[in-house]
Amino acid sequence: MELNFDQHVEKRMQRGGIPRGIVELIIRFGELEHRCGTERYSVTRKTIKRIRSHLGPESGRVLERYAGLYAITIENRVVTVARNDRPSRRTFNDQ
Repeated sequence: MELNFDQHVEKRMQRGGIPRGIVELIIRFGELEHRCGTERYSVTRKTIKRIRSHLGPESGRVLERYAGLYAITIENRVVTVARNDRPSRRTFNDQ
């Protein structure tokens, strides 16, 4: 799936220090919820485990920094990347 990023989202990601590659991982491996014609992908424990199994055990440490992020897409166009109001502060070291 090829993703398109709105210019506004690109600027927000840049200001927030969120690399494009991380957003692509979130969309590829994240938990998907369909809401009113949009898709919401979020980082959960399952997401971290899937990425670890795909990229190796050390990759989970990098993603812990981005726990609580979510991305919203409409028809393969990323329109929002943000943090949950109350992100989970749990440690994702359970392998």
